[in-house]
Amino acid sequence: MHVLAIGAHPDDPEIGCGGSLALHAAAGDRVTVLYATAGEAGALGVPEDETAARRRAEAAGACAVLGAEAPVFLDFPDGRLAYAGYTLVAALGRAVREVRPAIVYVHHPGDAHPDHAALAAAAIDAVRRAGTPHFPDLGETPHLVGEIRLYEVWTPLSEPATATDITGFAGKKGEAIRCHASQCRVHAYDEIALGLNRYRSLLVPGSRYAEAFGAARPRW
Repeated sequence: MHVLAIGAHPDDPEIGCGGSLALHAAAGDRVTVLYATAGEAGALGVPEDETAARRRAEAAGACAVLGAEAPVFLDFPDGRLAYAGYTLVAALGRAVREVRPAIVYVHHPGDAHPDHAALAAAAIDAVRRAGTPHFPDLGETPHLVGEIRLYEVWTPLSEPATATDITGFAGKKGEAIRCHASQCRVHAYDEIALGLNRYRSLLVPGSRYAEAFGAARPRW
């Protein structure tokens, strides 16, 4: 099985679904992580090209820790995904047709970060378009995604649809998040994410850490 995790910035999928991605990889699934931006706006007072280069390297390290393939970057401008329109939808649709995942992980649309919310809406639409023959501009053969799992980063889900026990992979998740040293110097994202996962273990009896997900059905 192939899974695709989509994030607005390097570190988002690691925070939202890193444990699940490590679990997939350990089970023999192929894992592709795609970042819409390089996170170049993520360091005040540092030239954006320097920040982007550093964050690309951090993402590569994180993907290696999780057992994922080399990361993919779409290189949309950081902080402006809400204005990317159909160009973003089409890029994501092409990625879905190329990767052909059974499961897509992406931000949930209610996330307070504008880039996260915009990417969620674009990805859900892209999955819909990728599954029909009516959009030849997306290239490749149409592909139907079996499931979309919506993950938490800045804003917790109000009503999770499912939760995955990541107890055995919480350590790898924390290690992957810490690969993003430029961001963890500002906030202890490893502790923050695992704290939420500890709380979400209430949804999975017997677990110590769990990741919660919303569910999305593309509008056909």
